[in-house]
Amino acid sequence: MTTKMYVFFSLLATLLLTSVTLAQSTGKNSGFFSDVNNDFSESQQKIISLAEAIPADKYTWRPADSVRSVSEVFMHIAGSNYFLMSFAGIKAPEGASENMGKDITQKDAVLKALKSSFDDLHKNLKTLNESDLDKQVKMFGQDTSLRNVLFTEMGHLHEHLGQLIAYARMNGVVPPWSK
Repeated sequence: MTTKMYVFFSLLATLLLTSVTLAQSTGKNSGFFSDVNNDFSESQQKIISLAEAIPADKYTWRPADSVRSVSEVFMHIAGSNYFLMSFAGIKAPEGASENMGKDITQKDAVLKALKSSFDDLHKNLKTLNESDLDKQVKMFGQDTSLRNVLFTEMGHLHEHLGQLIAYARMNGVVPPWSK
């Protein structure tokens, strides 16, 4: 899939997923960011609970040779939590990048990286305000708004949450919130 197709489908999915959230927004300056933060928090809770529920010996499992392993998906999420926010002008911590941690496969290290990336995501969201939402930025070489950067981040989290649910179920793990 090309980058443009990825961005298009991510944006489409995000717009659909967030339309209800936005419709319920209070219209106050904090409403949009409160909704975005709540969405990030819900995704975080589910992703972390899956990371905790999947046995450590399954972290190197992958459904096929050409796709990411369990640990690689979790580390991709962690790295992307930093990388996508860089489009909002937020500098990632030293050593954090989109492709970080391909060699990190141990459950404890993956959990630590995931939790740290989500803490950073929430901290950085607090630095933004409603007047920033229409600010024009470049994302994947395209002009877009800061609002769209946040939509892309939400879509990305939901995309990989779905992937991880499939991985978990393929390994006999029931997502903790659906028991």
